[in-house]
Amino acid sequence: MNSTNSSGSDALLSNASNVIAITAHEFKTPLTTINSIVDLLTSKLQADHVMNDFYLKNLSRISSEIFALNSMVDEMLTINNILNGNIQSNREMMDIGSLLSPLKEQYQAFPDDGRSLIIHITGIPQPICASPAQLSRALSNLISNAFKYSRKSDPILHLDYQEKTVVITITDDGIGIPEKDLPQLFQPYFRGSNTDGIAGTGLGLSIVSSFITANEGTITVNSQPDKGTVFTVTFRYPDTCQ
Repeated sequence: MNSTNSSGSDALLSNASNVIAITAHEFKTPLTTINSIVDLLTSKLQADHVMNDFYLKNLSRISSEIFALNSMVDEMLTINNILNGNIQSNREMMDIGSLLSPLKEQYQAFPDDGRSLIIHITGIPQPICASPAQLSRALSNLISNAFKYSRKSDPILHLDYQEKTVVITITDDGIGIPEKDLPQLFQPYFRGSNTDGIAGTGLGLSIVSSFITANEGTITVNSQPDKGTVFTVTFRYPDTCQ
């Protein structure tokens, strides 16, 4: 009886996983089409010299919403792969500092309020053994959260090459995280009790934690409600890369 129930639960989870994957993939095509149309409209308006502040503002808003939807779909696909054990880390010797310029450009005045990512680098650069794609995704999610949950100051990323480890901190002055929420923060689909009215899937930090752990790093968080949050990611310098 227990075996039957277990088999039924496994089948249900498998079907749910397939539905998530299929649905997420189906969203990708119309989103790509809409994005292409926005690009065409933008080019046409510029070529005809009729682009004005109204068109520019609303086309930019559409592009931002498309970006947000694409990010949600990517999170659904990624967490589905993680939960099914289908995620692999193709690690190589890399300098994490090489990821920062593209990330800064990605978030340069990305919000409508004109804020941008501030980056500080200290110490002598040393390589770590990690997957560039996974680390870029993890840092991007943390930076995105720093913008999303704060409204005043620029988020700050500090990359510190220490003697035995490289430490990355991402700091914001936002709404913070209630102490009771911290133990569940990296669980899939969990959202903070003070995030009502702020869009999100509750998947981003779970993906961040999975990618950091897969690359033999650690992540911790220090936060106080209404005072801000600091995420700290640490990697040891390896002797070899396997």
